[in-house]
Amino acid sequence: MAMNFKIFDSKGIAAKYAADLVRKQMNNNPTSIIAFAMNDEQDFFYRALIEDVTKNPVDASQIHVFDYDKNEASFKQMGIVTEQLHKADRNGSLQHDVKKVKTKENKGKLTMLVTTFNADGSIGYREVNADKEEGLLTAREVIVLVTGPDKAKAVKRLYETAESQTTFEAANLKGHRMVTVILDNEAAQGLPADIREYYRSLFS
Repeated sequence: MAMNFKIFDSKGIAAKYAADLVRKQMNNNPTSIIAFAMNDEQDFFYRALIEDVTKNPVDASQIHVFDYDKNEASFKQMGIVTEQLHKADRNGSLQHDVKKVKTKENKGKLTMLVTTFNADGSIGYREVNADKEEGLLTAREVIVLVTGPDKAKAVKRLYETAESQTTFEAANLKGHRMVTVILDNEAAQGLPADIREYYRSLFS
C-alpha cells in the first residue's frame, strides 16, 4: 500500500494543498493527461486551482483534461485549449478515451486522477468505472480530496478495510502504487487519534 494521508485544519487549506499538487504536475509535465472527478469537492478545489495557476502560470497548451465535473469554464480560465478539454462520459470508458489522445509525448497514459470519495465510499461519481484495471485507477498518480464530517465514517472504513475488499470502492485505492489522500480535520476524525497525529501536516 502506497497511500499517503495529509491532514489540514480546514477545508480551504486542504483544497489549496490539493490544487498545488495538480498545478505542479501541470508545470513539471506539460503533456500530462489529467482526469477530474471532484463531485461535491468542486467549489473550493477549482477556486484554489485557478488562483494557484494565476499566480504561477503553466504552459497548458499540450495538457489533455477529462472533465467529469462539467466545469469547462474553470479549465479554460487555466488555459486548457478547447481541443484538449474533453467532456468525459461517466458511463463510458476512460481508458478507451485516453488512448484517443495518444501522442509520442504522453503515450496515451492517464497521468493523474484528481478526485474524491463520497460518504458511501464511491469514487468521484457513482457512474464512473473505478475498476483498477480499466477505469480511473489506471492513473499513474491519484490525488483524493476528502472533507467534511459526513465523510468521517468513510475515511474510517477506508483505513480499516483490507486492500482485497473491493465491495467498498474506496478500498481499491489501497491497491494503487501512488495515492495521496488529503483530509480536513473534520473528515480525519474517522482515523484513530494516533494516526491523525502522525499524518497531520506541518503546514496546517
